[in-house]
Amino acid sequence: MKRIYKIVCTTLSVWMLASCGQKFLEVSPTDRLSDMTFWKTEKDADMALAGIYNRWEEHWNILWWDLMTDNGFSQYAWDNVQALGNGQANASNFGRDYFNYNLIRKYNQFLEKVPQIEMDAKKKERILAEARFLRAYDYFRKVQFYGDVPLVTEVIQNPEDAKMERSPRAEVVNFILTELEEVAKVLPVQNMRQSNGHVTSGAALALKARLELYEGKYPDAMADAKKVIDMAKSGVYQLYPDYAGLFQVENESSNTESILEVQYIKDTYANNLWQHILPSKEGGWSSISAVQSIVDAYEMKDGKTITESTLYNADKPFENRDPRLDMTILYSGARYNGRVYNTLELSSPDFYQSASAPKSGYNVLKYSKVVPEAALQNGDANIMVIRLAEVLLTFAEAAIEAGQSTPEVYDAIDMVRLRAKMPAVDRTVYSTQAKLRELVRRERRVELAFEGLRYWDIKRWDIGNQALNGPVYGSRLGTMDSQTGVVTWSNARIKVEDRVFQAGRNYLLPIPQAELDANPNIKQNVGY
Repeated sequence: MKRIYKIVCTTLSVWMLASCGQKFLEVSPTDRLSDMTFWKTEKDADMALAGIYNRWEEHWNILWWDLMTDNGFSQYAWDNVQALGNGQANASNFGRDYFNYNLIRKYNQFLEKVPQIEMDAKKKERILAEARFLRAYDYFRKVQFYGDVPLVTEVIQNPEDAKMERSPRAEVVNFILTELEEVAKVLPVQNMRQSNGHVTSGAALALKARLELYEGKYPDAMADAKKVIDMAKSGVYQLYPDYAGLFQVENESSNTESILEVQYIKDTYANNLWQHILPSKEGGWSSISAVQSIVDAYEMKDGKTITESTLYNADKPFENRDPRLDMTILYSGARYNGRVYNTLELSSPDFYQSASAPKSGYNVLKYSKVVPEAALQNGDANIMVIRLAEVLLTFAEAAIEAGQSTPEVYDAIDMVRLRAKMPAVDRTVYSTQAKLRELVRRERRVELAFEGLRYWDIKRWDIGNQALNGPVYGSRLGTMDSQTGVVTWSNARIKVEDRVFQAGRNYLLPIPQAELDANPNIKQNVGY
């Protein structure tokens, strides 16, 4: 199922490798394979296709983006999200550069060169559509993080031509939507297992629906999400029956919920996910911590919030909760890897103040797998970028915002909840647009926790002043019976950090200083 990467891992073409380390919109490298010897055969096209899939997205983006939000915390400054989370990011200290155009240059070169190769016309059309999708995805990410960005659709040869100004965000968004609309008609209607990792029509429509939702184009988002849901009804996609198992590498071959994913292969194209996510006793670094706010967002098993349900007991806070809480977050008193997990006491290897322990007292359990030390940085777990549950919630939210609270809306939300063993939506309680909006936003947050979407949700809902401002807390403190795991909680709580929401920045990231230095026509975002 991970076949697409085997070429790129063993025979990476020089034209692709030469782009590494370049700055914004630099011209094509002179040390790549000559056009006289490459871009001639179908084999060249296949090699180049594998090349453009190389690092089109990364696992650390999908997981770490939630650490800039009220879902989580990054304890290591070198992970380059801590400064954004606490409001201290600037052009020099925020090390994640999504403004870089190396990937765009690769996609544009592929789209320029492949049409001249003699090969099967249908295959050529399909692989060109794949490249257009990857380019559209990169622009999607750029406009979400930076707003206005240069729209470049061809290979730039002259260095002076590379010094472009930023194109209006609306222009780039329209380009993305048009591209996705067109490639969806060309790409195959398959799930990720059937396509062996290639992007598909469903991926194009799902990304288009996501962007339309973000842009407030609710009827369009409904329509495109519905097309993907109809694919599911015809058997292309299916909600995986077990929420916890959905994120485990051993179940990838049977996971047809995945619509778009980053694929990895141990030894050749591996990730270090498990090293970052596991507790210290299992050899991990606890790079990814959950915080109290996301813990409190999970409902009780009766479908009511912790402030509404009579089932909630503050001294037994993890009992009778939405099962997804136990499948997503590791807390003190829980059974884990044959022991009782304990971040509360100094004698425990998990003690929250110890090295490589979660500073919030909460590890993230989603994606985790106890593996031998040799596998910690040689992981082959794929990371889903879009899955069917998100599309169902996209359809529901778009319909709610469009004022169309039909039975289909409840059905879409219920499909997600019932898979998690939660009760169906109470139609009498959630009967108004305001109550349904509250529900679908909470459902998105818990269902998609640590899947990289929370920051963009906070941005489009404009709730940054509540979600990204003030003190961030972790677990309550207390003592534990090491045999039974019973915790006696105190009233004290771990304080992780203080955050300051910079409203004037409009939720946008700083353009890295290196990019500004490379192109004087690029102006920094407001507030930096």
